Amino acid sequence: MYKHAPIAIYDSGIGGLAITKVIKALLPEETVHYIGDTKHLPYGEKNEMELSGYVTKVANFCLSKGYKLLVIACNTATAAAAHFLPSYLKAMGTEIGIINVIDPVIAHIHAANCYKQIALIGTNYTVASGIYTERLRTTGITLTTLATPLLVPMVEACFNGSKINRSLLDHYLNQIAVPHLDALIPACTHYLFLKIALKNFLKKRYAKEIKVIDAAKLTALAVKQWLTTHNLLNQKASKPRDCFMATALTPSFINACKQLFGKTPIAINLNGVDLSLSI
Repeated sequence: MYKHAPIAIYDSGIGGLAITKVIKALLPEETVHYIGDTKHLPYGEKNEMELSGYVTKVANFCLSKGYKLLVIACNTATAAAAHFLPSYLKAMGTEIGIINVIDPVIAHIHAANCYKQIALIGTNYTVASGIYTERLRTTGITLTTLATPLLVPMVEACFNGSKINRSLLDHYLNQIAVPHLDALIPACTHYLFLKIALKNFLKKRYAKEIKVIDAAKLTALAVKQWLTTHNLLNQKASKPRDCFMATALTPSFINACKQLFGKTPIAINLNGVDLSLSI
């Protein structure tokens, strides 16, 4: 691995762009290559076999490019692949690092040691997997989970000019029957774009500020820590050559890349290892 090699950031759609934005703010000298598997969006409605196949194809693509780090900026992909991806990459003889969006959140909750009741909203797959429940089992925290799948297409639509559907958001959040809530986990990176709306709803309902755990910030800090620990922080003076890719160039993905980064994304094919993109 080389210090100047790019960081790969992978999500099913635009959700991971929220994390990319924070990573770029924290580490502006790093080059990022974003991979959106928009062809198979939404991930939350897929099964484990399908999701494992998608993740494996992305991993193979990343191996072909020589990226120094793969950030899985997708809760659903992490829930489906966390148990096999490290061993798969090791078997492939690679040194690429892996960071997902769940581990930093779990580490924060353990370290904070101040939460008693937490609510979680996520995709159908993430909630059904029970990954957060299992990893918080020993903390004594009461975790209430709720599947909110329609928020993903709603967020995607927001980048096509639509507004947040307040009725839909209220419908979901009103189902969280937690009398003394301490924090909310938006366990889908698409939901990070709803952070202000989530905070406002919770403040109105509970008459106080409720912590909305910021997976974007926590993941970005984990990326910096990993690069520092492995002596892979980029110290080149040249301008980063960021690139945004998608398996299907949907209007929402194109608009999000332009609005957030001023970049026009390109299409890639993950069915075979695509060697056309040079890093």
